[in-house]
Amino acid sequence: MPTLIPSAPAPAVFLDRARDVARAVRAAGIPKSPEGIFLYSSRTPDLGFETTEQKVAWGAGHVTIAPGVQAGSGGTTRIDFGDGSSLSVRVLDPRPALAQAIGTPHDNCGHVQIPASKCRLTITAASLTTVDVDTSNGPATVPAWSFTAKGKSRPMVVVAVSEDVLKPVVQPVPPPGLAKLDPGLLGAGRLTRIEGNTLTFSLSHGGCESDLRAHVVEFDDLVVIGGSHGPLMAGAGCGALVAYSTPAVVTLAEPLGDRAVISAATGVRLTPR
Repeated sequence: MPTLIPSAPAPAVFLDRARDVARAVRAAGIPKSPEGIFLYSSRTPDLGFETTEQKVAWGAGHVTIAPGVQAGSGGTTRIDFGDGSSLSVRVLDPRPALAQAIGTPHDNCGHVQIPASKCRLTITAASLTTVDVDTSNGPATVPAWSFTAKGKSRPMVVVAVSEDVLKPVVQPVPPPGLAKLDPGLLGAGRLTRIEGNTLTFSLSHGGCESDLRAHVVEFDDLVVIGGSHGPLMAGAGCGALVAYSTPAVVTLAEPLGDRAVISAATGVRLTPR
């Protein structure tokens, strides 16, 4: 597999696709770039359970803090980003942090035939700590609660920053009416970097696709990125059932500015991640 897919002028089939995508995106309305800081990691990094009862109880929201546990309140601290910057934030108290981490509960205790008495996690201790996560601003060290639960050997570490600050990732909605990607074309997996007039992104492809190329088509209000491949290689050794994601770089005729970067495969707006 190549370590970097080379760029090339867009062939006619990709130009047609880019025009179709641009029309569909404009008809639906070019989506605005999301604002704020987005949390790409889980709110419960390295969360693991030792029994089915523990896992089901967590998903059901059957998590209680035992009487007498002195967890206290979080107060104010900061998020430290990998580039050296920081952001002052209020630390969520333990109960709101737990509720936010569990999300919408799904009570399956009866479905998996777990008695109510065993379908419960009881917090016996809580302490404030930090945890490393991945955000739209890069790697970050954020405040977190470390919870000890009865019958569980490993603590549960829960991000203690509100979703108003570290926002959950919202999956973009493709514009309606866009046909499937044409045979021979490749979709952009994710956009990783924007620097001046250079876009770095990943292309999704199989192991049997030859002559991989990255393409970009520019319009006044948006740019469409993706790629193409040549004839399929024969033989079991090429890995027909294996999916790959390989970096690619394309250069625009002029800096991107406020134009949206659109996936040729899905028609959704891509943002660096």
